Amino acid sequence: MSATFTRLHLATRIHFGLLRAIGEGIDVGRMLRQRDYAEEVLNVCRGLEDVAMSDLADRFDDYTADESARACMEEAAREARRALAQIPRRAPTVPQDMSWSSQTSGFGLTQALAALDDTPPATRPAKRRFSPSSWLGLGDDRKSH
Repeated sequence: MSATFTRLHLATRIHFGLLRAIGEGIDVGRMLRQRDYAEEVLNVCRGLEDVAMSDLADRFDDYTADESARACMEEAAREARRALAQIPRRAPTVPQDMSWSSQTSGFGLTQALAALDDTPPATRPAKRRFSPSSWLGLGDDRKSH
């Protein structure tokens, strides 16, 4: 059974239960359409000292929540389909020559990057040693005088 049919069935049972318990029925169609009205009816059912009416109210509330969640999920799915339709499709890729792949294991480089580079490494200027005399400007210039 669909949730909508089950809600109709429960609302009808609530209508006849309230007719029997308090002498007044409800508008079943309005209960199915308007959440505020349904909440008021369910509170009346729960306020009665009748376990069956309280159970009907709980079941109606559960099916309403399920139907609301399903409606939200369907709306989210529609939005996702619309968003996906906006994404431009890529052209098919052309297979590339991969002759280099036979020389690798697939787990990374087999040689260090420096070994693959034929250019000599850049020369760095020699570092001066740390010396407190360099703080006072008494470095190598002083020794030569």
